Amino acid sequence: MSMRRYICVLGLSILFFYPFNDTLSHSAESPDYTIKIAYNNIPGDPSSELMVAGGFSALIEFNDRAVLFDAGGESTVLVRNLLLLNLDLKKLDAIFISHNHNDHVYGLPILLGMTRYNPKVYVPLSSQDAILEQNPRANIVPIDKPKKLYPNIWSTGQKKVKYLNTVISEQALVIGKGESIYIITGCSHPGIVELIEESKKIFPEKSIMLVAGGFHLRNHTEEEIREISLKFKELGVKNIGPSHCTGENAIKIFKEEWKDNFIRLYLGDEYRF
Repeated sequence: MSMRRYICVLGLSILFFYPFNDTLSHSAESPDYTIKIAYNNIPGDPSSELMVAGGFSALIEFNDRAVLFDAGGESTVLVRNLLLLNLDLKKLDAIFISHNHNDHVYGLPILLGMTRYNPKVYVPLSSQDAILEQNPRANIVPIDKPKKLYPNIWSTGQKKVKYLNTVISEQALVIGKGESIYIITGCSHPGIVELIEESKKIFPEKSIMLVAGGFHLRNHTEEEIREISLKFKELGVKNIGPSHCTGENAIKIFKEEWKDNFIRLYLGDEYRF
């Protein structure tokens, strides 16, 4: 049996024995959160069986529900990693797509089939038609302006930028807990500093405890990276977890400058708050 067929059969078997839970708690209280990196081009534990591939996906679990941030670049890799991490798809309440690039959306088809197309799929407004064309049964929710998705979870709204001779839109996810906010980014094409500033507008009184995800600094000079690092500190960022498309040189510089405030969030890693 091929790997692709094996994963599909295994995934459907899980749904057969563990039916999708349609009754979810909607508590407005501030819950505990766990971020688990399910898909990444940067490997984590070298002994892990998780498959490294180009792209990004992170599962955010809280109370008895979960939100998947981005869906990686290959359906089979995403599902294989989700199963190896024992992530509970019964709790998957929503999928949040940062932007419509292959390495962030191509994992959607199998995942939506495994969850009976039940989760809402939050996408930038300008990407709605393209994503719906590839996933016609998906429950697409377009995002334009900043929008509250849950009592403590927001989208920054779509931010447009010209990239490789085309205009794309990207959104970041912002979680508020206590006096802090936690920001998760896909690739930060509009600029990681700009996304932090937009996130801060949503929770102006809260401090920025973590900024994590792709920062897209692969083509930046050392001087530019250090300027961005300084800007993070000026904005009050306390911890950073650069990953995915941030770039090896940028990650090396951030490790040097942030020391204990550098949070490793590579494939298979998790962060609780």
